Amino acid sequence: MTKLAITLRRREGTSFEEFREYYREEHAPLAADLPGLERYAVSFPSDPESASYDALAELYFPDGETMAAAFDSDLGREVTTDAETFADMDAAERVVLEEDVVVD
Repeated sequence: MTKLAITLRRREGTSFEEFREYYREEHAPLAADLPGLERYAVSFPSDPESASYDALAELYFPDGETMAAAFDSDLGREVTTDAETFADMDAAERVVLEEDVVVD
């Protein structure tokens, strides 16, 4: 299992509430349809004023090739473009991980 973890910060001038609402209502449903996506979770900080980011997205794919193909697709490009409308993508941190589940 390959996981893409991304920390996101809201664009300047956007409240945390606006950011979270747009993410949940607009962006997440779009990204949920990425081809090959097996699991998708997003977490928001309980105390956004003391957090270093506004959301943590975790996207799970069977392997790196499937993940790459998903983001190379038309929908993948649309998801990336949409993220730029509400998040500061220059501040985003991304890491691709191979996940080992210890407790399920």
